[in-house]
Amino acid sequence: MSSAARTNLTSNRVALNPNLVIGVGVFRTCYAGTYLCGNRNSQEAVCKCFKHQFSGIESDYFRHDFQIADKAIQYAEEWNQFCDSDETILITKGDVHTIGGKKYLVEPLIRYFKKFTSNNGWISDDGSWTSEAMEAFSHFTYHRSGGNLIVCDLQVCLISIVIPWRKRFFGFKIP
Repeated sequence: MSSAARTNLTSNRVALNPNLVIGVGVFRTCYAGTYLCGNRNSQEAVCKCFKHQFSGIESDYFRHDFQIADKAIQYAEEWNQFCDSDETILITKGDVHTIGGKKYLVEPLIRYFKKFTSNNGWISDDGSWTSEAMEAFSHFTYHRSGGNLIVCDLQVCLISIVIPWRKRFFGFKIP
């Protein structure tokens, strides 16, 4: 297992709470869940599913999302070689679960987080060390990739992956 990956570990079952919506985006709805077994037993999870009108793209999206996460994990592992052990970056990478015939991307829930960058170019300017480190990591990924990608949408010291790609090799464009 990667030192920079934050995964579901051995937890391969989750109880979905369809009555507790954590968030709603343009394409997906996020529900609360609880891991039922494995290393994360009884821990909170987030279960993300596509809204009905976008369910046709979920398989391609999930496949591309995992490719993007793997690439971001690779860059975080390189970055972490230069960091103190309490200042490393972890990339959240979930698993796809089918619950009631519907596919969900299940990840450990990040209950309290602070956003440091977005996928539209916004960067926190609070002057904190953490904000500067997150901006530096984005900058690092851009240069490390030869200008072909940038890791953004950084939250807390964990990363929610959204990578705009110049060549769209791993990236995913939603119609």
